[in-house]
Amino acid sequence: MKVDVKATGVIKHGGKWFQSGDAIKKIKKEDGERLIFLGVAKELIVEAPQPEKEVEEPVEEKEEKKKGK
Repeated sequence: MKVDVKATGVIKHGGKWFQSGDAIKKIKKEDGERLIFLGVAKELIVEAPQPEKEVEEPVEEKEEKKKGK
């Protein structure tokens, strides 16, 4: 399983340097847990986009459509 974390300090992971605030994406779960345990990262939680709500047309427009039929 892969996880995403956000660096809270300077980290060298996988041969790359990451600054505080950088996202480290799709790393092994064990590596993410280790970085969090060491206090140099936090779990990055990405919320799924919310589906758009269907907008109902105003009552007046519904009534006008009925009259037009």
